[in-house]
Amino acid sequence: MTAKPKTWLHTLFVLIVNCQLSMVNSSCSKDSYHYPDVKEEFFTAKTGTDSLINTIITDDGISRQVVESENIDRLTPDSVIRLLGYYEEQSNNTVKLHSFIPVTAPLPVPCEEYLDSVPTAPVSIQSAWMGHEYLNMLLNVQSAGKPHRVSFLIDQYQAPDSLGLSSATFSIHHNDGGDAQIYQSRAYASLPLYPYLSSSVRQLDVKVNYLDYDGQIQQLSFAYKPKN
Repeated sequence: MTAKPKTWLHTLFVLIVNCQLSMVNSSCSKDSYHYPDVKEEFFTAKTGTDSLINTIITDDGISRQVVESENIDRLTPDSVIRLLGYYEEQSNNTVKLHSFIPVTAPLPVPCEEYLDSVPTAPVSIQSAWMGHEYLNMLLNVQSAGKPHRVSFLIDQYQAPDSLGLSSATFSIHHNDGGDAQIYQSRAYASLPLYPYLSSSVRQLDVKVNYLDYDGQIQQLSFAYKPKN
């Protein structure tokens, strides 16, 4: 199972993104120039004592060593963080990391322990897919530039039965800070599933409820099967 993130990574502030990640542009006058095969993916990153990313765990569950990076900012040392980034695969499960942005990935909070009394604001989910021990989401929110906050609440959890079948129901709480709904902004989020993946779980049925911009409660449903 994925290592538990450091406490500072439990921040719930959603990263609002109005533009795509930018790659370092390369120019070459020769038509035969070979552009590297760069992948854009969510992954879990680990930093060393030097505050640099030394390992990424991609959503196929494979751990890859970072042997080279381009102008990468330093992060908190000895930490685990969820990112969306560009990387280039090299030999022997190593990668060259080009760029990244943080992904909001707070641990789910039991409903009875959640202290934010602000009613949830609507959110639109453009896409969602299973990663390695995470449910990844591409969110669209209406914004005028103020900070927003996204939290995950755990509404119900069913421990695995004799067949290893388990279930968990979550809610997305979106605090828009009273922001005006002027334009659409993009936000990246990953719902951590590893707290609910004991060694006896063969399948975790995941449901996620959220309020849409029509004022309706919508629900996502996925089945996660750990690679034991």
